[in-house]
Amino acid sequence: MLSILSFAHGLVGRDHERDFTVRHFLLEGQHLVPFEQRAPELIAAHRRFLQDGYDKGRFLLSGPSIPPSGGILIARAESLEELTAFLADEPYCKAKVMRFSRIVEFDPVQHQPVLGDWFGKP
Repeated sequence: MLSILSFAHGLVGRDHERDFTVRHFLLEGQHLVPFEQRAPELIAAHRRFLQDGYDKGRFLLSGPSIPPSGGILIARAESLEELTAFLADEPYCKAKVMRFSRIVEFDPVQHQPVLGDWFGKP
């Protein structure tokens, strides 16, 4: 089971005081149990987990795939190990109703200017 980055609260790209390299990841989640069969409490816990990642600057975007066989998440971390440690607390993964079937590290060479701060590049 993979996890996502463990940035300290408030860590944002190049504006952080420490010297580190931020790594970027595309994660593909795969449903092991149909979404319709999930308890409302589990869905709420999953959404709280995602919001925590957004609040801490770990996640850029997420959403279900179409058709809904899983989901996509764009995240950042100092390392893959840090990312997997954070994702270990993902409620869907803990409940064994989803798994991250693929995690791809990528280098965001080009992006829309509005994303410069998130990617730590002008």
